[in-house]
Amino acid sequence: MRTLSIISSILISSVTSISALQYGQLCDSTPLYRESWQYDDSCNDVYLFCDPASNTCNYKGCSNADYISGWDTNVRAFPVRCNGSTFCPDNNSQCTAQVSTGARCEVQRDDECSGTGSICLNSTCFIKGAPLGGNCGTDISSYTSYDAAGDSVQQTIIRDNCTDGTWCSNFLCIQSGEINSACDQDRECLSGTCSNNGICIVGPDVFHKIANWLWGVLATAIVLFVVFVLCLLWVLHRYQSKQEHAKISRFFGDNEEFSKYAMVNEDNDDNSSYYDSNDSRANTPFSNQLNDSRHSLVYLTTPDYNTSHSLSKKSKNNISTTGLDIAQNSRSLSTNNLSNVFTRAHTPDPQQQL
Repeated sequence: MRTLSIISSILISSVTSISALQYGQLCDSTPLYRESWQYDDSCNDVYLFCDPASNTCNYKGCSNADYISGWDTNVRAFPVRCNGSTFCPDNNSQCTAQVSTGARCEVQRDDECSGTGSICLNSTCFIKGAPLGGNCGTDISSYTSYDAAGDSVQQTIIRDNCTDGTWCSNFLCIQSGEINSACDQDRECLSGTCSNNGICIVGPDVFHKIANWLWGVLATAIVLFVVFVLCLLWVLHRYQSKQEHAKISRFFGDNEEFSKYAMVNEDNDDNSSYYDSNDSRANTPFSNQLNDSRHSLVYLTTPDYNTSHSLSKKSKNNISTTGLDIAQNSRSLSTNNLSNVFTRAHTPDPQQQL
């Protein structure tokens, strides 16, 4: 079935292209409307229209849309769009000034009528302002459209010139129905939407008013969320700060214990080296001893960090007390040794006297 429809459409398009008129040829200016109320004429060309002034095919001079099916801008420039005070007729001839109330207009072309709230009913311009209980007129149009599957859908549109919130029934404007009221068309409902079940419902494009208490709940939730995030960041900052302070304290504490241990070892090394040097100095001349006493010895050693680290785990009071005792003893020993050196320096050597 679909194959036959495709073949028929190809044949119709080929026949149409053969029967299409050229620019300047005679034509019939009587408009041809399809089932969808789409305008067509005897020129049957996307670039041409039948000019009623000369009954000849002429180039289109305006457009009601930004796209025209089959139009090639390489062949001819796209026609212009009309402004607010003019309109483009169905034949796309040229921009024309809007007509006043009571003048003729094309089918359902409200934009051809001038003034605010104007409407085209039965090819005549009216003002959509008939009050509740006033006389009114209706315009019934039936046209066929096609859905996504290609099936035809017939629709009937009934329009009137009653004010908003009312609709025309038996040439009188009556009140539109509330939600859940019975209806046949959208114009019979205040919401402007009549369901397929014949009941007035809230339309999908209707603005839903939000209650004030909901706005309050939303604002409170936002404030609480911001406060929660700030508190969480503060807790994380405090935790990281404590971790950093603990690292710094541990670092400087280890350095302090290491320095104390290094000082104690240095004093012990000095004492032992000095005792060893006394024995050697006893066999050397006094001048050499004086020269040796003028030079100090510096021991460059690599500290044992594991030992210092283990010492740091002990009580600071015991370490500091032991260090002070050893330091005092070493200082007293060094003082006695120096006095002995100077005593020997002033005592003549018996060998030298001989």
